[in-house]
Amino acid sequence: MKTVNEQRNLIEKLVKSNNKFRGNEDLLEDFCSETYKRSYSLLDTIDANSIEAYIAKVVNTAILNVLKENGRVRRRENKYVSTRELLISPVPAKPQNLEVQEAENTSAFVYEIADPKDSFEEKIVRKDILQKIVDIVLVAQKNDPAKEYLKIFYLRYVKELKQKEIAQEINISQAEVSKRLVEIAHIVKSHF
Repeated sequence: MKTVNEQRNLIEKLVKSNNKFRGNEDLLEDFCSETYKRSYSLLDTIDANSIEAYIAKVVNTAILNVLKENGRVRRRENKYVSTRELLISPVPAKPQNLEVQEAENTSAFVYEIADPKDSFEEKIVRKDILQKIVDIVLVAQKNDPAKEYLKIFYLRYVKELKQKEIAQEINISQAEVSKRLVEIAHIVKSHF
């Protein structure tokens, strides 16, 4: 494709036509940027008509990636489910940027290649937060070992088992699993 504007228009058209875009319109720029990152080398070398079907698949992957990064979907049993359907989210969604862009920038997309240092730092921050959560759960486990907080936490958020499956695994009622998950959430929340 010849111009960046043509590339932007194609990507935007494909993103807006994807069914996952509905309800996530606030992430349009992120979807377009992620798609561009995944396909920029092809966009410069191949004609738009012959590449559109391929870019549509890239758009789908890019949208899923952005939704995962923003905490809006998560993988469960070989499919993606909305985190809005989950009772307790193990990692809070990233806060949305509510700043209004200037009128001259509203239609502009910024296509940046991810800086490996930024990604590395972000991974360290996530790891630190996860480690803090695990440490909090470990202390709760030591304070009340009979409640099996650590095992329930592990089964729910690492193994991604449903409450019913956890109940069968540790031989307690599903209601008790739900109650303990809420207790874990309150304990973790009180330390943040």
